[in-house]
Amino acid sequence: MGEGAIEYELWDVFTSRPLAGNPLAVVIDGEGFDEGTMQALAREFNLSETAFVLPSARADARARYFTPARELPMAGHPTIGTAYALAARGRLPATAATLELGIGLVPVSLERDGERLTRVWMDQGRPRWLAQVDRREEVARALGLTNEDLEASLPLSVVSAGVPYLMVPVRGLEALARVRLDLAALAPFLAAEHRAVFAFSLEAGDARTRARMFGEAVGVVEDPATGSAHGPLGAYLAWNGIVDARSGPATFLSRQGVEMGRPSEIEVRVRLEDGEPAVEVGGSAVRVASGRLEL
Repeated sequence: MGEGAIEYELWDVFTSRPLAGNPLAVVIDGEGFDEGTMQALAREFNLSETAFVLPSARADARARYFTPARELPMAGHPTIGTAYALAARGRLPATAATLELGIGLVPVSLERDGERLTRVWMDQGRPRWLAQVDRREEVARALGLTNEDLEASLPLSVVSAGVPYLMVPVRGLEALARVRLDLAALAPFLAAEHRAVFAFSLEAGDARTRARMFGEAVGVVEDPATGSAHGPLGAYLAWNGIVDARSGPATFLSRQGVEMGRPSEIEVRVRLEDGEPAVEVGGSAVRVASGRLEL
């Protein structure tokens, strides 16, 4: 290894076993890299996201997240995985920490069984409803579906907790398995920043939802587990009466990545703040590899 080489680790996130969930590269001390090098390294790793840990004067650590195509202001599975990587090195407090992301300071909480870290929760605050999309037939065709495959009782809404997603409820797992996004077909009627599609079914077996995320618009064709979309999903379900947090926080399990052979488990907790849903997204992670960058 070259002198001064930078360490990185590979973590599988939203899973408790290796070779499942969503893989993440964490560059442990990335302050020596400029933005162009970070982007080039994200293309080199070619994962949904690569995280770069930096020092912060305002938080326990700063992190920047890059897909192979662009930087994201926040993301869910990199936050969970980065927290696991830093906690394993003793660089976070035991139960509560703050990460500085592109959207600002983000609280994370750490659940432990004795000394063992079992789950990290990312607080995504109050997601924002950005738009309603009435072009249901066109959206269905863009996903390789028909209008009858969409859940008629629920709207198509763009919701964001930092990254916007078009929420598309579909009728059943068979329809969900058939989804194939034609990104260009959304262009005539949907703003460019609203074209990441989060399709989900309420018919999900032992989970509350089963989901797929198609993020070609942000540099990821399909994602095995998308924490930044599940916070908005929690708010969407609360707004539409599917999840009820009026008597206290409501938690549900969502599965993603099954169709990709990367089964993932994402937990979503919804609470009310001044009558509006606020959300946390939680999950486990396992380290699968480590190495050094010689640049």
